[in-house]
Amino acid sequence: DSPAILNNLAYVIGIYLNRPEEGLALAKQAVVKMPRNVSLIDTVASLHSRAGNYKEAAETLEYLLQVEPSRASAMSQLAVLYSEHLKQPERGVVFAERARSQTPRSPEVLDALGWSYYQMGRISAGEEYILSSLKRGETMDAYIHLAQVVTSQSKHDEALDHLRMAQELAQDEHSLNRIKVLQDDIRKTKSLSDM
Repeated sequence: DSPAILNNLAYVIGIYLNRPEEGLALAKQAVVKMPRNVSLIDTVASLHSRAGNYKEAAETLEYLLQVEPSRASAMSQLAVLYSEHLKQPERGVVFAERARSQTPRSPEVLDALGWSYYQMGRISAGEEYILSSLKRGETMDAYIHLAQVVTSQSKHDEALDHLRMAQELAQDEHSLNRIKVLQDDIRKTKSLSDM
């Protein structure tokens, strides 16, 4: 099987059919055949992340940056992984700032920087970067992050509005489930605060 076909199949199964472990097995087969192919490595990292293997996702992205040191999308993904899942927001900011030096206007990069600052406790800087990310281009993750920021400020209705926008941009079941869980959490928090 060609690495490109394996990679495409891995992506479809892992992302669109929401079976990341199965997709990961195929993606790893593709990388064995072409170990320095950046898009194959990126697929492995994405599927590790989807499967909840955040440490492996980060290690894979760091390897990707050894192959292609200027890849801003990998840096911004690392920023989010370190900030949100690996509880190292300072390291997340470092990667996000490196990404911003490569692509200063990228919505994904600005969102990653904002989310990393927010996770560090620099809430207003975080919110500012996430908002400027959305001005440059609407992304599902930026709306999800903004919803979480405004929820922390007890702006529950505004948070739910942001999640509705995220829902419109979601492209797969995993993303829709992630948004639904957040919506449920915010509604619970809102009903408790309304009591």
